[in-house]
Amino acid sequence: MNNFKEEFYEILVNAENFYMKQYYSDFHKREIFLAIKELSNGIYCVLISEDENIDFLEAFEYIKTLGKDFSLNMIILSKGEYTNINNTVMVNKLIVDKGNYIAIKCDESCLPLKKILELYINKSKVKNIDNKKEFVRYKIPTMILILINVIIFIIMQIYIYNIKHSLGSSQLLSKETINAINNSVLVTFGAKYNALINNGEVWRLLTCAFLHSSIIHIAFNMYSLYIVGPQIQQIYGAKKYLVIYITSCITASILSYIASPYTISVGASGGIFGLLGALLAFAIMERHRLQKKYISSLLQIILINLFIGLSVKNIDNYAHIGGLIGGALIGYVSYKILNRQLKN
Repeated sequence: MNNFKEEFYEILVNAENFYMKQYYSDFHKREIFLAIKELSNGIYCVLISEDENIDFLEAFEYIKTLGKDFSLNMIILSKGEYTNINNTVMVNKLIVDKGNYIAIKCDESCLPLKKILELYINKSKVKNIDNKKEFVRYKIPTMILILINVIIFIIMQIYIYNIKHSLGSSQLLSKETINAINNSVLVTFGAKYNALINNGEVWRLLTCAFLHSSIIHIAFNMYSLYIVGPQIQQIYGAKKYLVIYITSCITASILSYIASPYTISVGASGGIFGLLGALLAFAIMERHRLQKKYISSLLQIILINLFIGLSVKNIDNYAHIGGLIGGALIGYVSYKILNRQLKN
């Protein structure tokens, strides 16, 4: 309810046949708005205020210049208990607690406003519930993917720890030995390893996307997935989101398999680049409805991440490119199909 004034005035205008007037406040040094409704015996004026005494005087003087009989009704936003003892008969008051927007005091002339306020509160509560539901709904698939990655990472770290412990104190192990153990466990859990893929273990093209080599690796990828994933779901829907992600993971691994045959490759970044590719495909197809800045910003994000991949060692940039291409293609096809379904 941060925009209470704007939203309440909007209700009065759209649903209650009010119109808006404004006057300049010498005290606030800005324009002040009030709502007015034409009645058979004059005008019914509504002013929402947090500075009751000042706003009353200025509004009263302005309304007199309109040359009509009037009733001034003020919705006064009060913090906690209302303590103003000014009970002038020239103004009707609806006192509202601005903490929860519940009426504290209401004069008879303001009873219609109180009913509108109650409807506004109920509508806002429903809206907040719906927003929370929408928030949760668009996060669920992404959170499931993150959970799967985290669980596999924890299991893998326990496995690595047990191997190191069986060899003695890990502090006595050389860096080469630790790297060899880590790579061996990654391969055991399903890393992209061409020699085994050539032997028929093609499932590694997908399983490698759910493995991560370090806490920094998984933290960065899961954060990126958390940011991008819900956007893709909102555009394409949950099912197509998962199809885009899984397909991008596979296309990322395929290009890595072809262009980088001697590396052990793991990580969700290929799938995440695929989501960025799908987002780019959507942006290009809807370029007439989106701001140019949106597309340019998205391209900058993609290029920066590709540059990082080229600049930092041990990053499989071929997987990033493969995921980006796969995601863009499947995103383009999926969005075309989605639009066709909506038209039918």
